[in-house]
Amino acid sequence: MPMKRNALFLLIFPMALLVGCQGLPPPITPKEMIVEGTEFKFSPESLEVSIGQPVKLTFKNLGALEHDFSVMEIPLLSRVVTAPTPGHSHEMPVQPDLHVAASGGQTMTLEFIPTEPGRYEIICTVAGHKEAGMKGLLIVKAP
Repeated sequence: MPMKRNALFLLIFPMALLVGCQGLPPPITPKEMIVEGTEFKFSPESLEVSIGQPVKLTFKNLGALEHDFSVMEIPLLSRVVTAPTPGHSHEMPVQPDLHVAASGGQTMTLEFIPTEPGRYEIICTVAGHKEAGMKGLLIVKAP
């Protein structure tokens, strides 16, 4: 009996591997978005993404002052930020879940995967910038 089981295993196992490998979903391509910051606004002011969709956000600071793109609270699967801007060290009592900073004329990239639907406020955390109107909305929708 063990010989029959071994022979059966040797026949079925390679087929199972082949079928299993073909059943893997293809990698998801990130949704690429560009947000421009100036004194004192984001363009566009509203962004729309989907749960589970990787997002590659390029933040271009077209202004002369330092600005950042921040979402204080948002559930995420993962987050990757390009190297932090030298000198960007203003104190915040609570660190944002999403945050990328850029000096005037600089471009930085932020990658993330949202996990919960909702409407999340985008702000610039540099003192006085949010109050001057530098805010927007990140809308996360169910797929």
